[in-house]
Amino acid sequence: MAFKMALLAGVAVRFARERFFTRLLTLLASALVCVACATDPVVPPTELTSIKAETKLKKLWSTSLSKSKQGRFEPFVQNGIVYAASQAGDVIAINSKTGKVQWRRKLASILGSGVGGDANAVYVSTIDGLVIALNNSNGNILWESAASSEVLTPVSAGFGSVVVRSADGRILSLDPSNGDEQWSTTYTPPALTLNGYSRPLLLDGGVLVGLDDGRLLALRSDAGTVIWESVISVPSGRSEVERLVDIDGNIRVDDSAIYVVNYQGKLARIEPGKGQILWSVPTSSTAGLAISDKAAVVITDNDEVHAFNKENGQPLWQQSAFIGRRLTAPQIVGNDLIVVGDLEGYVHILNSADGRLIGRTRIGKKALFPEIVLAEKNLFIQSSDGTLAALSANP
Repeated sequence: MAFKMALLAGVAVRFARERFFTRLLTLLASALVCVACATDPVVPPTELTSIKAETKLKKLWSTSLSKSKQGRFEPFVQNGIVYAASQAGDVIAINSKTGKVQWRRKLASILGSGVGGDANAVYVSTIDGLVIALNNSNGNILWESAASSEVLTPVSAGFGSVVVRSADGRILSLDPSNGDEQWSTTYTPPALTLNGYSRPLLLDGGVLVGLDDGRLLALRSDAGTVIWESVISVPSGRSEVERLVDIDGNIRVDDSAIYVVNYQGKLARIEPGKGQILWSVPTSSTAGLAISDKAAVVITDNDEVHAFNKENGQPLWQQSAFIGRRLTAPQIVGNDLIVVGDLEGYVHILNSADGRLIGRTRIGKKALFPEIVLAEKNLFIQSSDGTLAALSANP
């Protein structure tokens, strides 16, 4: 409630904008080239070396879906059930403790991202921009609703809203009971952007959205109007590539602040009332960050792990053992362990106090999807080779 009141206490600002989205074919071709340059490692993946294991994450179970070559297919966990999807249209519900399949649905569509959900339904979206709501108890289709273009990040649901962000910059709120539009707003992306974007974060009374031009927006969840905006970093440089400042990593919050990091920009701590930046440090990240009681942990674009003091932004430590290994966003377990995945299906465990490597396990042979989900005291991880695994977070 305190966070909600602080968020809604901000001065509502409205910006009149033309709503158009035009791209020349030549710019699209250039964008594809630039995206490849921006996202591929500039050096070969660092070879893993043996470590002295001080802890391990026990594999509780694993199962297989069809492969998903690209996208963000992290699972969703609620009330003892893990929901997951694949690019080929498979949607599955699994008992989180036993790994037993509760139901499986095969959709006649290619999906663009993984699962979002609320108390009554789970939501997936297709590469054609169709949002599909499924009954979370049996997988039956409840409704379908059209977004304006491909949806590349899981739908955000909760607080009476289903919020969808599509690739053309449109943010759409749907009624969870029937899929009817509640409101929508559009922010025109720059001519060139990285492939992907951050997931809208729903709060009680508001929605936080990180844009491709380096801005963080707080919107009213009942109307979509702007409460405040905060400029994390301003595009600079002569070329379009140099001017990329996308916010692609997911936004994090705690009881008193908002944390966000962007590409070729900054890690910032923001107060929720008016969007004022309390501190910021130069960094560049597309994978994103995690926060503990004391630290903000960031995966940089060269796959270093950096920890900063959460209160003042001062650096605490850095770990450079994973350069080029295309790490997932970090996940923090009990404020003591930091868990990251990599391009070969390994899950690495770091000590949160100093960043040293203290454990490693492997759940698949291909890259892990960007978000490792911590729920019900366990970790749930999905790999592009179709592996879905549960690991104990209490070794």
